[in-house]
Amino acid sequence: MGELYAGASIGEDHAGRNNLTNISISFLGAAEGVTGSRHMLDVDGTRVLVDCGLFQGRRSEARERNRDLGVDPQTVDQVVLTHAHIDHSGALPIFCRDGFRGFIHGTGATVDLAQIMLRDSGHIQESDARHFNRRLMKDARRKGKKHVNPDLEIQPLYTVEDAALCDAKFKTIGYQQRREIEPGIFIELFDQGHIIGSASVLVTVERGAKPFRIVFSGDRGRSHKPILRDPQPYPECDVLLTETTYGNRRHENAVDMEARLAEVLKPLVERPGRAIIPAFSVGRTQNILYHLHEIFSKGTLPQMPVYVDSPLSRRATKVYANHPECYDQETKALLSDRKNPLHFEGLRYVESVEESKSLNDVDGPAVIISASGMCEGGRILHHLKRSVERENDVILIVGWQAPNTLGRRIREREREVRIFGKTYELNARVETMNGLSAHADRDDLVESVAHLKDSLQTLFLVHGERVQSEPFQKRLLGLGHRDVRIAELGQTVQLT
Repeated sequence: MGELYAGASIGEDHAGRNNLTNISISFLGAAEGVTGSRHMLDVDGTRVLVDCGLFQGRRSEARERNRDLGVDPQTVDQVVLTHAHIDHSGALPIFCRDGFRGFIHGTGATVDLAQIMLRDSGHIQESDARHFNRRLMKDARRKGKKHVNPDLEIQPLYTVEDAALCDAKFKTIGYQQRREIEPGIFIELFDQGHIIGSASVLVTVERGAKPFRIVFSGDRGRSHKPILRDPQPYPECDVLLTETTYGNRRHENAVDMEARLAEVLKPLVERPGRAIIPAFSVGRTQNILYHLHEIFSKGTLPQMPVYVDSPLSRRATKVYANHPECYDQETKALLSDRKNPLHFEGLRYVESVEESKSLNDVDGPAVIISASGMCEGGRILHHLKRSVERENDVILIVGWQAPNTLGRRIREREREVRIFGKTYELNARVETMNGLSAHADRDDLVESVAHLKDSLQTLFLVHGERVQSEPFQKRLLGLGHRDVRIAELGQTVQLT
């Protein structure tokens, strides 16, 4: 059931009659939760989807939720991407396979990243399906059966071939370039400083006597972070959707992250051990490398081997190298001095499975950075299996961990954890560094909307669990914001 927006119509004609344009937003994902970002803007039946992400979390739940995206791709006219993270872009191959006829708009860096990330996601989907079906076959054989019930087998959500279908749909757009994507509907992107290419999206509807402006925040980054420029302010608008991933949390000071990381790693030198860092391949990995480069180049800690065990991380780092227009001045100065924080002595990017397996023989001191960031798949599981019971090793959690994931259980220091179906005691030291997060915290988010307090008609809180969004809502209302609402999953809100 739709909800009527409290404001007036977009505009009135000179005769005083309402010149109505019907605009609504449907929250198809990342509402009352953090992943699967999909927000549908409907303007008189023209449908623009901002972000097209996959739900990430416990595998069984993710598989179920991702099979129903809540929208028929053939009914969507255009897609706009805020950035390339899979929880914002990962459903695009399904769209392109199932009949989406429009274009996918994003910055050049976002498009470059999305092309490699979607293929990687397709590979994971295929591998997971093969692995699951092999286990079914083994179980059947143990029971004396020659065949598996076909109804029990799973099919990949999409394939590498499906992901490649997206390539022809991408259209790049620079920051602060205005583009008409449908008659009377314009978009403009503003740098968000979250990962390379990330943006907030201003959608301007000019189908009435007065323009109507809606901003979608995507994921907002933090100021004073390495490599990327600081987030740009949101432009003036009537309606804003803002993320609230950390709407009730303050991060550690980003300036102190280098010292904190050195503190975490120092025991590995005194009692040789390994630091296992589950990290998303895009954004988090590059920020960690930047800080490690600084620690070793300044002599804060002696040089130790650093392994990035993720083919995707290597390819993503190449995208970073190809888009220096997104760098901040400090990183540009380093590069001009021929000091590359993403390629330094002792750093090794691991490609092959054989190389990855050889890291089992590395006792330390060493740093191993691997994906996935929530420990729900990928090579990180093999490194955790090797290190989780070793008292000299440390598992460093550097990002948000979804409920019911292995990463969340490790972060909460559960006594035992299961990896590949086997139970292990959690003896390794566990450290958490929220300051490395690429997401704005509560104070950043409050500041980001402060200049809109008197002009903004409605502010919708998305991309956050209620334990984060509810306190943030109360805080904004207490600061004088007039209409602050927590978006509900599946809800459609009429704006005019």
